[in-house]
Amino acid sequence: MDPLLIRIGFVGLMIFGGAGLVLYVIAWLLIPAEGHDASIVEGVLGRLGLTSRRVGWLVVAVVAFIFLINLSPTSVDLSSGRETIFLDPAALWAVVIIVAGFLLLRRRETVPPVSAVAATEAAPARMLAAPAPPRPRSPLAWYVYGAVLITVGLLALASQVGKVRVEPGQFFGAALAVIGIGLVIGAFWGRARILILIALLLLPVATVASFVTAPLVGGVGDYRYAPANFQELRTEYRAIGGRIVLDLTGLSVTARHIQIAASVAVGELRVILPPQASVQIDARVGAGSTIIFDQRDDGTNLQDRYVRQHASGPTFILDLESGIGVVEIVTQPPGGF
Repeated sequence: MDPLLIRIGFVGLMIFGGAGLVLYVIAWLLIPAEGHDASIVEGVLGRLGLTSRRVGWLVVAVVAFIFLINLSPTSVDLSSGRETIFLDPAALWAVVIIVAGFLLLRRRETVPPVSAVAATEAAPARMLAAPAPPRPRSPLAWYVYGAVLITVGLLALASQVGKVRVEPGQFFGAALAVIGIGLVIGAFWGRARILILIALLLLPVATVASFVTAPLVGGVGDYRYAPANFQELRTEYRAIGGRIVLDLTGLSVTARHIQIAASVAVGELRVILPPQASVQIDARVGAGSTIIFDQRDDGTNLQDRYVRQHASGPTFILDLESGIGVVEIVTQPPGGF
């Protein structure tokens, strides 16, 4: 392959905030030059007595340390003043996925012992005339599996520790991108035809997941909430799947503004408001329908805003979202359903 083509590709990446120059320098440092077995970075690490395995475990340790110092909020016992630390299970699983991916990248293929090789070379001519053994299996697929796990784990860690919002579809998109890079590499080195099947199986799932933009928070099931006062009212109502019915017709509060966020990743979200209520509604649906006071909208990537003001009563400020499903707002007298 002509290196000029690679350089042209990096020049094209310059339009993305100079990413081409940064990636080119990184590649120059990490990829061995022609005729050399080690890159510049490997040479420097070798002089320091650091192997690639040790560096890999050092990276894992740094990631784990970042995870530990970015734990979920602590609870304080007011009687003793002591703090209790709770581990975030999602961030812990992200670290586990990264470690699993790193171990796959460090996977070693079995090499026949020297004695076996010598015995093969000393075999009689009649043995050499036998059919050639099948080619050894390429490790490329395992390397791609490891890269996929590390990429997904880093995204999960960024969403939990760095508080960066990562949509479900972005996880699948990143995995497909890594598999695509593996297939391109396989055209020049190694064999990994199994990646084609995996990509075809992931593609429909990734397409569906791309519409799930609501947070994956809460449980799965049918939930009904009917708060009667400010103490029973929550600021957020979340579910991963199922149905949420939020009945605000019996709510008795003195506040002028009531702000509520509710979401269902996959399912139905129904809010029942008192008649003549003042509202500011922001409704989003990845794929499905929005029904706001008998005004229905069907399709994908729906974003509807509705404002209605009345002289009396509080104003309900609603932030409603469903990834795949329905967001419905209706009015009904108190006690109705």
